[in-house]
Amino acid sequence: MDKLTKIFQDHREAFEEEPVAGHFQRFETKLDQYHALQKPKGNRWPFLKIASVLIIFLLSANLFLYLLPSKSGKVTKGFANKEMNETARFYNVRIHSGILQLKSMADKGIGSNQELVQVEKELAEMDQLYDDLRKEYRENPDDERVVNAMIAYYQTKLDIIEKIKSDLQNVQTIKNNKNENKEL
Repeated sequence: MDKLTKIFQDHREAFEEEPVAGHFQRFETKLDQYHALQKPKGNRWPFLKIASVLIIFLLSANLFLYLLPSKSGKVTKGFANKEMNETARFYNVRIHSGILQLKSMADKGIGSNQELVQVEKELAEMDQLYDDLRKEYRENPDDERVVNAMIAYYQTKLDIIEKIKSDLQNVQTIKNNKNENKEL
């Protein structure tokens, strides 16, 4: 027999005492107070369910908008040549990405929103010229000159965006260098 069992057997009389009067009532009131202080955990679940549905919806909408072609993406459909369709989609994604980067730079204070509006206006004018090329392409889908002019349009538009981004980054670098060289 182990020591603990022997201790219980030797002191059995001390363990058989009845608790003091009112012990169980005091225990129940303390237990009730404890349960009253506990916050119901079930109340948070509806909020979390709504939040998760909202997050899923927003992510889905963001993915949907990301996969949609940009405003100038209307040109990616309807080409007779599958390769031209893929080329148009490639350039439209890069152009759209470049415009988003310009907007981000303007939000960070690199350049101004007025400059961004001016760039978008000029790109919209280029899009009007592109519509003429598109009409010509519909009439002559096998004409290499028209296809080359359309590709040159995309390349020029992308080059303009890249040049503006590069110039803005250079200006920002120069500003940072001047600020670093100033003495306090």
